Amino acid sequence: MFSSRPGETRLGETISLSPTPETRYEIFGIPESVGVRANYGVGGTETAWESFLRVFLHLQDNRFLCGKKIFLSGYFRFPELVHSPVDELRMQVEQIDAEVAQKIFEIIAAGRIPIIIGGGHNNAYGHLKGSSRALGIPVSAINFDAHADFRHQEGRHSGNGFSYAMSEGYLGQYSVFGLQQSYAPEYMLADLTSRSNVQIQYLDELQFTSPGEFCEAIQAALDHTSGLPLGIEMDLDAIQNVLSSATTSVGFSVSQALQFVRKVKTAPNLTYLHLCEGASKLQDGRTYPLLGKLVAELVSEFLRR
Repeated sequence: MFSSRPGETRLGETISLSPTPETRYEIFGIPESVGVRANYGVGGTETAWESFLRVFLHLQDNRFLCGKKIFLSGYFRFPELVHSPVDELRMQVEQIDAEVAQKIFEIIAAGRIPIIIGGGHNNAYGHLKGSSRALGIPVSAINFDAHADFRHQEGRHSGNGFSYAMSEGYLGQYSVFGLQQSYAPEYMLADLTSRSNVQIQYLDELQFTSPGEFCEAIQAALDHTSGLPLGIEMDLDAIQNVLSSATTSVGFSVSQALQFVRKVKTAPNLTYLHLCEGASKLQDGRTYPLLGKLVAELVSEFLRR
């Protein structure tokens, strides 16, 4: 999946395919769109993993990025239930939840930080459950997202991972960073704003801030979620013009997304990073060839010394 060049060393040549004493991070993929389709969305999030990997393995191993600290553990292979009714898709999401939660539990119990690529935002539930079980306490989350994914508990899908996780005691403090006011149902806003453990910062206000103010907003999210292990969830549909089931022209810039990663990676209680909802090709035929490069850059910023 990568080509070598004389005098240069690629991450694909040095990255670990089994854990070692030096391993700090474990990268794996969830190439599925079951949760998105169970939420009445357009499938395609299964394409992010391979698009990311093709770019990431070609990055240079140098003084800034060290492949020996990264364990590439592979990816899940879930059957895509094509033309299945929503009820069947939601039952399959529950099966995905169980496998993802177990994987996260094992990684964190082994002392590594999971970096999860791809899939729908339904997988946030599995990450929070697995992290909480491994650490024995609830986990906080900062969700870089235009949507809060706090919909009714009507059967599992990509729009209710956080509401399920909080109701079951896996999610402690919750910060929604970039919620878009026009796409938030009133019942959800009423629920979220009534909870003292939830913080909302709206995209409608953040997009007009200066770089310094934007950094202060990120710090406010970190302050809100401090005191518990912290999961970072990044929904790529919050970034302008990135292909997803909810592509938007009104969102964060790539520079702001990188600034967000650079700031949150310094959190002392950091537990995992998840990049989701992006697609290089949707099932309706739309394509975005730069998706892999974007995800690889966000991950490399997270890993960069």
